Amino acid sequence: MDEGGSHPGFFRNLKSLFGKGNSDKVTEEEIISMVNEGHENGLLEANETELIHNIFEYGDKEAGDIMTHRKNIVAVDGTMKLKDALNYMLDQNYSRFPVYEENIDNIIGFLHFKDAVKANRDPKEQEKMIRELPNILRPARFIPETRNISDLLRTMQKQKLHFVIVVDEYGQTAGLVTMEDIIEEIVGNIQDEYDMEEEDIVELPDHSFIIRGVTPLEDVEEALGVSFGEDEIETLNGFLISILDRIPADDEHIVINHSGYRFAVQSIQNKVIQKVHVSKLPESTETE
Repeated sequence: MDEGGSHPGFFRNLKSLFGKGNSDKVTEEEIISMVNEGHENGLLEANETELIHNIFEYGDKEAGDIMTHRKNIVAVDGTMKLKDALNYMLDQNYSRFPVYEENIDNIIGFLHFKDAVKANRDPKEQEKMIRELPNILRPARFIPETRNISDLLRTMQKQKLHFVIVVDEYGQTAGLVTMEDIIEEIVGNIQDEYDMEEEDIVELPDHSFIIRGVTPLEDVEEALGVSFGEDEIETLNGFLISILDRIPADDEHIVINHSGYRFAVQSIQNKVIQKVHVSKLPESTETE
């Protein structure tokens, strides 16, 4: 970036801010104002502007602001046999998995994929439940929702923690925070070797759709060209559950006809609808 370009005033003003003495401290508002001016004048790219904004917002955020919600945690049941747990892990995009007993509020540790692979080489170990294998069950670290993420990052770096479990004021599992989650708050989305870009709505060649359950309902309405008339429901998952009037089981096969479309649920995880195949109904088919 050429400082001697057509907008040298921007750089002079920015330098003057950082050149102030201790008695005349620079405020966050002043810096943000100059950054926004630089972006408007074409001197800062959008990603550079976003980075600076993120740095200022970063120090104010808590674990509860950035965590993966408990409903979206991919965890392993401690009663699963090692061989079954390994097959389950192979279908996921993660290397570390919280392990629980009875429910997600009772996390007893975490399992690393490479440890599971190594232990699975022993036929005797394959038939054991995960909770019966203390040698591969690593201790989990728990933090409150109110933990400042700047402080948390330093702790995780010092203790070489890849993720922590977030608990609420009642001691129940609220979510999970990874090192990557914290860093993304500053530098934006990081795509590692296991990340897969997944769109909320994908149109297929036959003009049907694959739609994620977390997709905002208004986006679904726009894609389908319909209005469901639901002001209080935010996601497709919530909409379909409201029609069912119950919480679905993970292995349940669900098909709902509504508003001229067939909603065939493809996957359910932790009682949350993950993916739905949506296709146009023949005109003669009645809706529910």
